[in-house]
Amino acid sequence: MKDNIKYKLLSVHRKDVAINNIGDYIQALAASQFLPRVDDFVNREELRGYVGEPCKMIMNGWYMHDPSQWPPAPQIAPLFVAFHLNVTVKDMMLSEEGIEYLKKYQPIGCRDRNTADMLNAVGVDAYFSGCLTLTLGYKYKSEEKDDKCYVVDPKIPSSKSPIQIGKDFVFWMLHNGPVRKVAKKLFDTCSIKEQRITARYLRTYSRYVELKTLVDAEYIHQQNKKYAKGFNSDEERLREAERLVRLYSRAKLVITSRIHCALPCLGLETPVVFVHYDNESDISKCRFAGLEDLFNTFICNGKWIRPNFQLEKKISLNNPVKNKGQWKYYSDNLISKCKEFVL
Repeated sequence: MKDNIKYKLLSVHRKDVAINNIGDYIQALAASQFLPRVDDFVNREELRGYVGEPCKMIMNGWYMHDPSQWPPAPQIAPLFVAFHLNVTVKDMMLSEEGIEYLKKYQPIGCRDRNTADMLNAVGVDAYFSGCLTLTLGYKYKSEEKDDKCYVVDPKIPSSKSPIQIGKDFVFWMLHNGPVRKVAKKLFDTCSIKEQRITARYLRTYSRYVELKTLVDAEYIHQQNKKYAKGFNSDEERLREAERLVRLYSRAKLVITSRIHCALPCLGLETPVVFVHYDNESDISKCRFAGLEDLFNTFICNGKWIRPNFQLEKKISLNNPVKNKGQWKYYSDNLISKCKEFVL
């Protein structure tokens, strides 16, 4: 009987770090949409040591900081979709024991193409599923929109070129009021250094986004020390993730460097631009293969940002971007897999 089955949710809180990323709980929120209830949480870094009652879990997300905790305990009946195996722990997780474990639950749905390729290379049947946050429109899509733009952890060019610094200074002098206003939103304070960084941000982004939209936007930090210290339980962090998702669902425009803001916005059908460094490390790049094709993207380097999509006039609340449509295929498949799992 389904009522006798325990359904548990992956917890990703780490007590050993000063800053947590609430995007991890946005992934958990996506999984929670499909469970009849959440009976408890199981920490991702304690999967092998789990000694609780038998349960079902959707095993999406990033694996893992402590590979000695792989594979999970036999009491956990898993659904592997949107699974990311990071290259830093590949050799330990793909031991003979780890491979045999994954083969028991294949095919493995992978969040990125790199993970699918790694698994297929060792004989595990795997495919690119996309990220489970693409399904957040299943429960959280809003037909009502607020007249708001959210900028979530923007990447800011960091060149020390005298020419670039001179351009920043001119912009600062011409737009001192807007620079100070946005600096307070980005940093909570308004030091000279923070104003200089803000001038660089506004100068580069306003080439493609209306300056008023950037100045009036609300600014959110998804990776923040408050998520490590200010929330006392997994339930509280999950509620905070839900609060943010509901904001994004009603937004007219979102600009973000956070993959777990950008992907949810696709599923919520909120216009979104993803900001991506063109010089990411291999450890970071391995997360994106296949996912970056789903977005309209601003590429960022030390001197500038540039769009990888056609832009006839500046982006604004009255002229938001139109999202690409490929995400829907992956979302529909993920929804079907998750529903089948809880039957």
